[in-house]
Amino acid sequence: MDALPTDALLVAAFAAGDGDAVGTLFSRYAADLRRYFLARCGDREQADEMAQEVAARLVTAAPRLDSERNTRGYLFRTAQNVWRDHLRQQLFRRGAHARLAREESREVPAADSAVLERELLAALRHAVALLPPPQREVLELRHREGITFREIAERLNRPMGTVLAQMRAGLKSIGNALENYR
Repeated sequence: MDALPTDALLVAAFAAGDGDAVGTLFSRYAADLRRYFLARCGDREQADEMAQEVAARLVTAAPRLDSERNTRGYLFRTAQNVWRDHLRQQLFRRGAHARLAREESREVPAADSAVLERELLAALRHAVALLPPPQREVLELRHREGITFREIAERLNRPMGTVLAQMRAGLKSIGNALENYR
């Protein structure tokens, strides 16, 4: 029986271009991360979303990870940051909703706002259309159907790490395409 690769070997393999390595690495700690989030938010779906955010951050950071450092520790520090970000967003939303409620009656939309919105939407559609098909598939499944990265990986029969990397690359391409849009 073959021994399971260590975290250090998986980090090094992903940095060398093995897209499956990060999925294997993340799957080792996924259940613990979900429990971590579930204990804090009490919502299974929200816990899954936050665990997926940790996975996405792992994919983004993997090329910079030191294979000699504690990967589990890194993932849980990242989970703490994701939780803090979630709390900050909730506080911001509460404040924003209160401000919007106060200003809603005073706010008059700009005359060209509908035109600008249509132009932005057209630019976004064009940027998405220019994506390579694998990236576009992942992006559309995530945003149009609202399914999790795990479900996308299963539906497309791709490793989780590949799906996450394709999502990151697609979002980066769209961001670059829309960077000069104003």
